[in-house]
Amino acid sequence: MRHLASQLNGLVLFILLSLLSVSQADAQTAVLIEDENFKVDAQEAIDSLYNQNQEGARLILEPWMEAHPDHPLWILWDGMELWWTVLSDLYNTEHDDEFFNVMKQADYEASKLLRKHRDHPDALIIRAIANGYTARHYSNREEWLTAANIGRKAYQAYSRLMEVVPDLPDNTFAEGMKRYYAAYIPENYPVVRAVSWFLPDGDREEGLKLLEIASKEGVFARPEATYFLGNIHLNYEKNYELALGYFYDLVNQYPKNTYFSRLYARTLNHLKRYKDVIEFAEETLENCDSLPEQDRKILGEEIHYWLGLAQYKEGNTAEALESFKKSYDLGNELPNPKTRPLQALSAYQAGRASERMNNSEEAGLYYQKVLEQDNSDEAKRLARQRLEALN
Repeated sequence: MRHLASQLNGLVLFILLSLLSVSQADAQTAVLIEDENFKVDAQEAIDSLYNQNQEGARLILEPWMEAHPDHPLWILWDGMELWWTVLSDLYNTEHDDEFFNVMKQADYEASKLLRKHRDHPDALIIRAIANGYTARHYSNREEWLTAANIGRKAYQAYSRLMEVVPDLPDNTFAEGMKRYYAAYIPENYPVVRAVSWFLPDGDREEGLKLLEIASKEGVFARPEATYFLGNIHLNYEKNYELALGYFYDLVNQYPKNTYFSRLYARTLNHLKRYKDVIEFAEETLENCDSLPEQDRKILGEEIHYWLGLAQYKEGNTAEALESFKKSYDLGNELPNPKTRPLQALSAYQAGRASERMNNSEEAGLYYQKVLEQDNSDEAKRLARQRLEALN
């Protein structure tokens, strides 16, 4: 179901950046995109947000916020800042209520604007984004019924938007996402196939082609198109070489966004490019000192794990053991350690490395730590087998 959550997530992400592509609206209500200067500033602000520089993005948008203080876009922007906080560590639930409340407020303000000006494009987009991201996060929490109900509101707003403003320049992103996921979900999830009539017509190959166009020619949707191409090829198409190229582009364009760095390291590991994993991981860890402490721990938990796997495969068992221990220790300092999958995985790998170094006592301790986790059933099964063998 975690993969299904990711797929449902994908259907709504494109809408945010389309806000900056609207050309016409009710003359009585300001539409910021009518100002060419705003387009330039908005693009810079988006790049700053993706590069984890929320303060810089705010400084760019501040003159527009002061000139149009009542525009519901700013409430939505609050939610988008929170989204990156949520996305960086999905196993931390402490920001959930705040995120849901901000997006609910953005939706409410957009609905007020629609009552005054029917089919106002800004309001339709804001409603789609607010409900879409809310549905996405409820799916992350596996609250499927709530996610579906809220997601329906996002879909309705998006459908109306396409009728009102059919010539959005980033529509290839929207169409690509719709075509791909509408085909993939019923093909791979039989439970959905019975109600697939609810979905629009899908075509995986055509969807990928449209996303590729958006990743090259899109104005505001370009980074999201690039991310989803990487995500799709990594998790669903299993084309790791293509995935790596997309994540490489994102890492280079947004070097402070550790989420993309983690995906890049993960993809290198899938390709079994272990020397490259080691080089990238060591460089990433060397350059993370300027990050806030919590972000540094989140990054370190995953990067040390991939580093450990690469070192183990390269025969550097002692170094691998230290990396797995660091991954485990850092994860143990983060919120909800019992539910963090890397806690179980790093502990299991630390046990394997300890065994290889003929330290059965330490191996047993780490295998026992795996059994204390509330996740990773496969890691628990393997840990039990190793404990039985040791005894």
